[in-house]
Formats: sequence, structure tokens, C-alpha cells
Amino acid sequence: MADGEEAVAKPATTALARSNQGGAAANSPNGVSRVRHIDINDLLSPRTERRQSLNGYQECYSDIVHYIAYCTHRIWAEKGIGLIYDHYDPACLVHTPYGTSAGVDDVVASTLQMMQAFPDRSSRLVNVAWCGDDRQGFYTSHLGQSRMTNLGPSAYGPATGRKVSIRHIADCESVANRITREWLVRDNGALVRQIGLDPHEVAKKMAAAELARGADPVRHGLTERDPGQRLPVSRYLPAANVSAEERLRVMFHEIWNARRLDRLKEFYAPNAYVHTAPGRDIQGLNGITWQIIRLLAAMPNAAISFDHFCDVQETDGYIAAVRWTLNGTHTGNGMFGGPSGNPVSILGMSHFRFEGDLIVQEWTVWDEISVLMQVHAPVNALGV
Repeated sequence: MADGEEAVAKPATTALARSNQGGAAANSPNGVSRVRHIDINDLLSPRTERRQSLNGYQECYSDIVHYIAYCTHRIWAEKGIGLIYDHYDPACLVHTPYGTSAGVDDVVASTLQMMQAFPDRSSRLVNVAWCGDDRQGFYTSHLGQSRMTNLGPSAYGPATGRKVSIRHIADCESVANRITREWLVRDNGALVRQIGLDPHEVAKKMAAAELARGADPVRHGLTERDPGQRLPVSRYLPAANVSAEERLRVMFHEIWNARRLDRLKEFYAPNAYVHTAPGRDIQGLNGITWQIIRLLAAMPNAAISFDHFCDVQETDGYIAAVRWTLNGTHTGNGMFGGPSGNPVSILGMSHFRFEGDLIVQEWTVWDEISVLMQVHAPVNALGV
């Protein structure tokens, strides 16, 4: 339902449908790996038997979750950097909060840069949600927690020797063993703080460097609340047979576009845990509400788009993954300091763990440094 369409006022659902719209059932069919509460050594080792049809994938992978977990381990933990050429399409597209790169050589280059800045990086796999099959291609959303030490120079400056722990999410489209498209977001705001630097000062320097080489640090996101656009109309769920995707679509619209924060209790458990950027952990509806208000106060005209959904039935509950984009104009005081008047676009990804109909745990990753680069870009550089 688009903004401005009629909405029927019905009570929220009490029966969350456990179905996946994208082809892979949320029940992890055919014994596909689940990553929570299992022996991680098994998941990060080669397997000899297929648990799922994987035509074109290397024989060491048993299913799509094992593929994502084990190939990531081989490239990063075992330093098999050249495996990128076997696992990424030569013309792959990689979307990050800093723009889009094309080609496998850029993937190799960015991997080398990260490794030399944080050579002891290790990553704990938290969730993998997915959909698709080996005919139409798979889509995976991989949430991880990285621990590492800043032992080499990075985009933020010289090595500081500080230890870092950050969350990251990578969404990948793959077919026949090769990733053709990836969306990658790291909590670089938490990273910069933990290595002892001021995120505002880092962002100012990075924005200036982009402008000096002719790039624009502002992403120019279009907000639906621009003049002439219709204001949002509240959406309600039917009484039964509601998929998780539909439930989350309504939630994103109601909370972020309609500003109905009073409806958070329809979607979150009272003591829900939210792990969000930059490096914040929140419990309870009051804390969740305040976090959302802080972000909306900075961009009062912000509008969110619901870009992709996939899910999985895990050992400790149902998990859904959403990729989203928040576009607005930095005209208010709030999370990013005094208003700059600049347009801001935030690429974000979230994983939600449900018990019954309610979210009991959320992991959300977005890049504060990318946002601050847009905030601190000189206005005359934007052509406005």
C-alpha cells in the first residue's frame, strides 16, 4: 500500500505467519544449517555431503548458509584472499554507504586494506537469513560481530593500537558459487570511537578528501516528504494470516513514516533488546522510542523505504532480515549535532528475532561516519 492510500482500521495480528515470500521456507528446509547454538567448528569446516541443491557451487559447501559462513572464514580468517576471485563475479557490484564499486578487483583491494589495518580480525557469526534457490539465485543476509586491533593505518589515520568490537551485515546475491551483488554496512561510528578518534573530525577530513578528488560525499536521497508529496496514512494489519514480511512492512511505515511511536508496543516485547549503531545497546520500549526520536529529530522530514526481506527459522526463534534506506534533510538538532541543511541518505540493515508475534531482539547496523560526511560536507559543494 502506497502512502496516501486508504487503510482499513483493523486490530494488529495475533498470528504471525511463518512463511517466506522468496522461495526458501523459514523452517530451514532439507536440513539447511542454522548458525545459532551449534558447534561453530562444524560450520567453519568443509563438508562432504550436500544438505541442499547447490548446482555450480564448490563441493566443500553443504548448503547456502554453510557457503556464506565457510567462504567468509576461508577468505578472512584463513587469509585466502585469492578465493575472492572464485567467489565473486568479475563484474560484481558492491553497495556501501560510501557508494557503489564495480568489479572483483575492488573487492580484493578493500579486503587487503581492512586486513592491513586490523590484521588480527576475527568474526563471530550471529545470524544468516536467506531466500531463493540454486536456479533463480540465493539471497543471504549475514550478521557478524568483528573483534580486532588497529595495528596498521586505515582510512581514519595512523594505527592506534586500540582494540575494536563492531557489528556488520552483508547482504549477498549469489549463483553458481559467485556473489554477483553485495550490500555491505559496518558500524564504523563505533569503530572510530573505539580507536580513540572523534567521529565528527574524522568525517570532516574524509568529506574534504572526497571533494578534493571530485567526488560528492552527499548521497542525495529523495524523501517522500518533499513539497508536493502526500503525507503518510496509517496502515493496519488484518486479523489473521499475516506474514512476517507484511508485519515488518507495516511496522517500518508506522514507526518511521507515520511517526506512530505509540504503536511500538504492537511490534516489540516490553523488554526487547536492541543492538544498534553506533555501538549502542538498548533495552525496553522507552529506550527504543528515545533512540528513534533522536534520529528523526535530526531529519524531521525523513522517510524510510523497505528494500528487501528474507528470513530463517533458527534454534531459538524466528529471525527476519530487512534492508532499508532512510532519506531526509539534516534540518534539526539531534543525533548529528546542529543542523547543516544537507540531504542525508542512510543505508541500513536490521535483523529481528521473534517470540510469537513480538520482536524480542534486534540488531541494526548503519554507518555513522558516512552520515557525518554528508552532514559536514560544505553546502556550496552540493550545487545548492
